[in-house]
Amino acid sequence: MKIKLLFAALLTAGAVSAQTFTGDTWNSVKSSKTGTISLVYVETPSFVYKDKNGELTGICVDIMHDFVAWVNANKGVKLTSKFVGDGSNFKAMYDKTKASSGGVFGLGNVTITDERKREVKFSPPIITNFAILITQPSVPTLAKLEDISKTFANFTAYTAKGTLNEKRIADLKSKYYPGLKVTTTTTSQETLEKVFADPTGVAYLDLAFYIEAVQLKKPVKRHPVGDKAAEQFGIVMPLNSDWAPVLDEFFKANGGYANTKEYKTILIKHLGESGVKLLQSGTK
Repeated sequence: MKIKLLFAALLTAGAVSAQTFTGDTWNSVKSSKTGTISLVYVETPSFVYKDKNGELTGICVDIMHDFVAWVNANKGVKLTSKFVGDGSNFKAMYDKTKASSGGVFGLGNVTITDERKREVKFSPPIITNFAILITQPSVPTLAKLEDISKTFANFTAYTAKGTLNEKRIADLKSKYYPGLKVTTTTTSQETLEKVFADPTGVAYLDLAFYIEAVQLKKPVKRHPVGDKAAEQFGIVMPLNSDWAPVLDEFFKANGGYANTKEYKTILIKHLGESGVKLLQSGTK
């Protein structure tokens, strides 16, 4: 019996180990003058996605490329980065980053919250996002949230497990629509596909998903009364990471990274000028 229990424990330990990543600590890089950081990611329109050549790009990716270049230019080291994980869903990216050690960074649409700050470290905000309430275009425009149970009668809400949008749907249900049916999905992209396929589907999705859907001429409609603004996205690190001060220094250098031409070029590159204008209009 003891042998069986020991074997089971070893299997469990191996499973947990397989779910985490490692990267060189800043102390190690500073000492040896070389090292590699690991970038865990969740594929997210505009933030982390594959280009036509199958290469990962996006706002988060470009920011980390700038960070690595800045470290090499200002700290006298040779730092490189590598992508790890499969980018399949938000919860896996977040949980694996949280459980990892050393120079590991989580990239995607990660909202900075007080609850998460107890689990992970965050970079300074990389962008101010807002979430959008969407349905198919044939659905009447929601005039006020108090009318949602009538305007969206017999609707199903779709939401990705482990995201802040899941909490938004739960809040909507609790406050305005106790009878709302809720179906959880694995990813935000799956949520979007569910709404495309369901004339009585509704969801909260981050701005980038809406922008991409509009650009691709998908059947999607925004209900502005449901907009949730003023949340900030950040890059995630394990609590044991010693990279946070270096990342903070990068964001504060040269008058603030968010004020640089490079940063503004990244936003236009991945959101488009119309997307940047929509972002600015929703966060005022």
